[in-house]
Amino acid sequence: MTVNVIHWSRETPVPSARLLTAALAMAVPITYGFATDHLPQASFAALGALALAAPPVGHSATAVRLTRLVATGLVVTAAAALGALVGGRGWTAVVVLVGLAAVAAVVGGFNRWMADATTRFVTFLVMATGFGGADVWQVTRWFAAGALWAILLSLFTPAPTPAPRATYRQLARRWWRTLHRFDGWQYAVQLLPPLAVASVIGVYWHQQKSYWIALAVVIVVRRRGDSLLRATERSLGTFAGVLIGGALVLWVSPSWVIVAVVSVLAGLRPLLKERNYTAYATIMTPLVVLLMDLGRTPELSTVGYRLIDTVLGCLLAIVPTLMLRRRNVA
Repeated sequence: MTVNVIHWSRETPVPSARLLTAALAMAVPITYGFATDHLPQASFAALGALALAAPPVGHSATAVRLTRLVATGLVVTAAAALGALVGGRGWTAVVVLVGLAAVAAVVGGFNRWMADATTRFVTFLVMATGFGGADVWQVTRWFAAGALWAILLSLFTPAPTPAPRATYRQLARRWWRTLHRFDGWQYAVQLLPPLAVASVIGVYWHQQKSYWIALAVVIVVRRRGDSLLRATERSLGTFAGVLIGGALVLWVSPSWVIVAVVSVLAGLRPLLKERNYTAYATIMTPLVVLLMDLGRTPELSTVGYRLIDTVLGCLLAIVPTLMLRRRNVA
């Protein structure tokens, strides 16, 4: 397992333009925030850019690609709005979060784009619950602005190699057939129980960062790569990322340093996602930490709670994977 965790893959080429646009997607909103003293708004915009900075699965034709990018932008913006709306609302948030995650888990099996879009939806829905109490309209419009900025940048990156496209009738039939097998429900089985437990713990454990338990769950549990190795990679990377992010948050640094750090981490995302998933999770998590805490006064207790929440979320996420592994072995 150790060899696989540190394995560096070179199978998929990563164009330098993709790294540059990923960095710019984050750097511009953060720079704007420091220049105009609008850091909360900048954090919303940067998260919107983060949601679209790595282009979703698409077709090489510009019209189709742009349509899917815009559709994904609308999906993640809706997630941000809903998350901000229900964040901090106790059992209402639990019901909305788990209910929408259940729908997304099942619907996402329709095709690759739906899988990508619904995964992003659940991730940013959970993340935006951390904005509970903020003005929902402000979160929505700044998040949308950041997503739009990332979409524009994505158009300058090389288009993916076109793949044969099945008709919607073929996709619907295939999806319906999978729902008659366990494979069609496996992602839901792995995601919903730990997400529900994490959300309930967040209700009873009254501390500001309790949404990180659920966030750790959605980071670790993925539709693809559901092996114990992948779950372990994501857990190790997420925990290490929280440590790094906590150190960066507590270190009160000049604004230009924060912009530089965010830009470098954002630029490395597309490369590390293809090369080593543990490293990807390790840099992705501090990026989220920096964006979520931008403009807020850092406290050591906040970092401590986030570490505890992350450990809880990772442990909850791995349990279904272990149980399914034993089921498959048996």
